[in-house]
Amino acid sequence: MPFAFYLLPTPYSLLPTPYSLLPTPYSLLPTPFLMINTMTNQQSQQQQFLAEIADHIFPISKSSEPQKLCFQLRFSPENWQEENVEIARKIKKELKAFDKKSINGTLAEVLKKLKNQFGEEMAKHGVNWEHKRGRPADDKQSPWRIAYGWLWEQKFPYWQMDGLWQNLIQTAASPSHWLRFTPDSPSRGLVVPPGKKNEPPVIGLGIPYYMHVELDCDQEHLLLLNRGLDTNYVVCPSQAFAPVNRLKDKKILMPQSGAMCEEIKFDRVGQEEFLAIVLEDSLDFPWLTPNEEEPAPIWNPERLKELWTRLGEYSNNWQAFYRSFEVVEASA
Repeated sequence: MPFAFYLLPTPYSLLPTPYSLLPTPYSLLPTPFLMINTMTNQQSQQQQFLAEIADHIFPISKSSEPQKLCFQLRFSPENWQEENVEIARKIKKELKAFDKKSINGTLAEVLKKLKNQFGEEMAKHGVNWEHKRGRPADDKQSPWRIAYGWLWEQKFPYWQMDGLWQNLIQTAASPSHWLRFTPDSPSRGLVVPPGKKNEPPVIGLGIPYYMHVELDCDQEHLLLLNRGLDTNYVVCPSQAFAPVNRLKDKKILMPQSGAMCEEIKFDRVGQEEFLAIVLEDSLDFPWLTPNEEEPAPIWNPERLKELWTRLGEYSNNWQAFYRSFEVVEASA
């Protein structure tokens, strides 16, 4: 899987390892996301998660109603212990015309559609099942239980992470020039021009850049997160780009002197998002301590949730800034 955010260390050759469990972006899931910051109970989040997937996979038609309801019931944590016959009974209660004897065939069609939609994501997690006749010796290896485990252990946390990311963006200010890239020596002051009106600014594929951050705020300590097509990096603080996260005259230039990288490159076209969170004091999470073992820390669901919880404790003692760029093929 190519890096969307490419680190070009000189003279180092150490690159962050991609997070092997990172699924593809959830553009297929509709917005708005559940406002997780309201601490809505877990059950409500689970119900919304299932509903969004069901609405996407199963088209609105009379023939797909049994499959859609089967999915929502069979994959609900509330029904984990239920046998298929009980799921069939519940479907029959909602859909009078449903034949309870067809439950196995209905569930097989549900699994087929799940695999068609999410097969690549499942493969990234080493999840696969082959259709075999008869009942598996170990009930835990039944296809629906395998799919259930992947859905709640892998996909659901990233769905929650998407919700947190969207909430952070909603709290952020978006002035046009708080973040910019220059493709040459910073002393020359070259500024990448913005894109066309109503389009994100662009940066060139494979071009060495310096990153300029300039924030009009009272806080001094910067946390800068990057999100690409399938990568989530902490840019600052990081050993790769910015071991020191304190703003000087409200500015930071990256890569810093003493960082592992001497320039920044992007090696994949597409959107790159940047979210700056500025605080009065540095966060004390171990994963935010610059180190060469994880040069650019990867923020995952657990880490983002930890960050969100801490920000809630800080009340209004922080500010957020957001900007996105489009990485495009560099013109000759």
